[in-house]
Amino acid sequence: MKNNKGEMKGGWVIVLVIVAVILVASPGLLTNLFSSGTTTTTTTTTTEETAVCPYQPTATYTQKDKFSSNIITGGTAYYKVNALPSTTSAPTNVNKGTSYQYWYSNTTVYVAPMTKTAGCGANDFIADSWQNGSVTLSGYDTVGNVVICQTAGTNNITLGANAQANQKITYQGTAKKSAMPFGGLMVVEYNSTISDVVCTGANIKSGNPSGFHITYGVSATTRTSKVFEVDSALDDGSGTSRTIDCQFTNGASAVGASSPYYVKFFPANYYLTNDGNFALDVEKTLNSDNTRTGYSSNTLTCNWN
Repeated sequence: MKNNKGEMKGGWVIVLVIVAVILVASPGLLTNLFSSGTTTTTTTTTTEETAVCPYQPTATYTQKDKFSSNIITGGTAYYKVNALPSTTSAPTNVNKGTSYQYWYSNTTVYVAPMTKTAGCGANDFIADSWQNGSVTLSGYDTVGNVVICQTAGTNNITLGANAQANQKITYQGTAKKSAMPFGGLMVVEYNSTISDVVCTGANIKSGNPSGFHITYGVSATTRTSKVFEVDSALDDGSGTSRTIDCQFTNGASAVGASSPYYVKFFPANYYLTNDGNFALDVEKTLNSDNTRTGYSSNTLTCNWN
């Protein structure tokens, strides 16, 4: 005769064991059962692999002429990793997400530093370079539309007491080269009896916003000078003629015959600072050095009648 109570008791034990096994295998099931019918879904967020690549990222470095496929040689290469000082050792194996800067110092060719954040694969650092080009400068009287910058008195303009003269300076660069690829400073030197000179134009930057520095000495104690910043479009390698308008306002004394004024262009260029950075200026000011950084300067000499 079977014991019905014993069978029922054994059956409950089996059911409880099965439930326990299910709860152990699915611990979230119990929570769902008591969440008033609300099902909670857990989302797993995968962090972007910013520093992990299938293979080791590499880097190659070169400096190419801006207007051709020619590679510039004969200089010294410098490399920067993030904000660390530059070295001459090339990091050929690089890290994804790290910033690298490359600059090639050359004594005759202008080279712009190249900055790049490394990615996976091969990273090519190609620095733009400009061959130093020749410049032709000319001067005209805006009112009379005549050439004024001649050593003799012919066609030169008389600047009398309290008078004004409007002059147009033309800057003609060389195509596919540049004497000022990063801009620079224009210095106008003139007789100190002239009360003021104002120069304007599409390539004149008011107030020297780049903060370029120049140590300039006038040619005589009777003379003074004024500095203007010019932008990189003045000589962008297109060979296009650019113009700058200058107005001379005289003081109470007439400017004598053949008394010259000079318009001089001094290019800015990159240089290596003592703390291992790359700086752009007309002089190596951050190194407490007034050595000019550009490879040439260009001067227009004009004479008053």
